[in-house]
Amino acid sequence: MVRFRIEPAPPPGEPYLTDAVGTVIVNGPDEIVLATRRGRVAIPRRLVVATRIVPPAPPRRGVVGGELAPLELHREVADSWPPMERTQLGDWILRASRGFTSRGNSVVPVGDPGLPLNAALDAVESWYADRGLPANLTLADPRPSTDAAGVLTVDVSRDPVGALLIDRGYAVSDPSLFLTATPAVVHRSLVGMARVERGPAGRVTVQADRALTDAWLACYEGYRSNDAEAARAIMTGSPAQAFATALMDGRAVGVGRLGMSGSWGGLAAMWVDPAYRRSGVAQGMMGELVAAATDLGAQRLHLQVWAHNEPALALYRRLGFRVHHAYVNATG
Repeated sequence: MVRFRIEPAPPPGEPYLTDAVGTVIVNGPDEIVLATRRGRVAIPRRLVVATRIVPPAPPRRGVVGGELAPLELHREVADSWPPMERTQLGDWILRASRGFTSRGNSVVPVGDPGLPLNAALDAVESWYADRGLPANLTLADPRPSTDAAGVLTVDVSRDPVGALLIDRGYAVSDPSLFLTATPAVVHRSLVGMARVERGPAGRVTVQADRALTDAWLACYEGYRSNDAEAARAIMTGSPAQAFATALMDGRAVGVGRLGMSGSWGGLAAMWVDPAYRRSGVAQGMMGELVAAATDLGAQRLHLQVWAHNEPALALYRRLGFRVHHAYVNATG
């Protein structure tokens, strides 16, 4: 918070001081620049009367991992979706995987990059350009808003890095949601749900493997065209992982993956053949992955899903997952 004199001076009897609250972008000899909820505010230093550090928002009660700020959580679970190449710019994490997935090719800009922000962004852009990739930075909002039509919006201009990226002409993705839960809560929820696991031609079986199988990878590649080498490197690069496969007459009709990062288990790459959806197949795979997470010592779970994917969100909510924060990716 910066308190400063209003210039030109107001008429007698009116307040002559005002406050601005935000994150410091520039702390120079001539001015202080803050990124506030209403945009950037430049305050001549000669007008400053007082400054005060405003403590961060308290932890979100009832949300697993609520004691962690959004991007701190992204950093903590980074090994659950490990990139082919990773480096540090100060505290920032830079990841590259030949363009395969946004998470595998993006920056977690949390902490001090060791450079002024503009210089840090120049370094990021140069690093990705050397790899033939666009710069891509993750920006999070713990309290996004919803417009009159019920559409979730994330205002990246409230973030100092986001404000600079907008100035540079970066494109902002649709928002995603970062959900968390505990294995115990998800397990209890699964016990209370029907496990039908039936498709149009009979019963589907679900199995979990610690190793990546050809059937799993072929199914994954069937719904998402990708770089097979990059996919294999990411899928098998966590400290530990497990793969769920739903099979019908020996053919894979659904897949899902668990990747460990410290005490966190990350659920990702969930897909079910459209002909087998709403029949308990996704629940069956979740059950296998949560059991694997428990065996591997996971104390907390996380997953990420597009904010507009209502069918998936409905399932995850029934399983006990809650929204930790919303985030977007800004690409230059």
